Amino acid sequence: MDSSGNLAVSGDSTFATTAASATPPMMNSVRSIAITNTSAYITWGTDVSSDSQVDYGTTTAYNNSTALDPALTSSHSVFLSGLTPNTFYHYRVKSNNVCGNLGTSSDLTFSTTATPPASLWNATAVPTVVSSSDASAVELGLKFTSDVGGYVTGVRFYKGSTNTGTHLGNLWTGNGALLASATFTNETTSGWQQVNFATPVAITANTIYVVSYHTNVGGYSDGQAYFAVAYDNPPLHALRDGVSGGNDVFAYGASTFPTQSFSQSNYWVDVLFVPR
Repeated sequence: MDSSGNLAVSGDSTFATTAASATPPMMNSVRSIAITNTSAYITWGTDVSSDSQVDYGTTTAYNNSTALDPALTSSHSVFLSGLTPNTFYHYRVKSNNVCGNLGTSSDLTFSTTATPPASLWNATAVPTVVSSSDASAVELGLKFTSDVGGYVTGVRFYKGSTNTGTHLGNLWTGNGALLASATFTNETTSGWQQVNFATPVAITANTIYVVSYHTNVGGYSDGQAYFAVAYDNPPLHALRDGVSGGNDVFAYGASTFPTQSFSQSNYWVDVLFVPR
């Protein structure tokens, strides 16, 4: 219809819908990676976008299934947690495409390790200052390297009681490219907090990375003059201040790559790492 109200109508045209596909997704590259004493990631690909689920257990009866992830994707990653150390597991992956056709892999296996993921500080480490008086929104980070290649599976940070609200964990390259992010959940009032990435990030040996977290309210843990020397817990190393700029990196405001530094401080950010 034009601006004067004159209506034009086309001639009749036709189309036909296609039949719903009966072909299930084709699986490829099914792997278990970043395996620890109590967890593992299962990754796979599909030829078409599909949902994600994993059956697992100590026999081919499986007896356990992860919650169905309905997001349609061709690159799948499912995190298994609460596993038993030093145990042999069976698993299979399952994906439904948009037409509801289910693809299922063959049976595969992995064994959990005897050791948890590596980190720089153990669970008993406590900061010099548990809660600073700074109440500003800020990103707080740490520069680290690893002697060996492997996977970063998540972020830890020490929390004081005034550091409330939502926290975001990030992993960056040394040049500021964001590699992974995850929001912390089920936090305690204080102490070490941990979040796992949806997909582990492969890192290269002897290469600088930055692990950080963001707080909206400040109150972060602090320890000045901490990185006057390097802190080593092989295979992980927190750089001495000055080796690659300041190690005590931060950035005020919204979550972003932290580049400022002050007084060789340690903001008690830590990495979770699984060697290959």
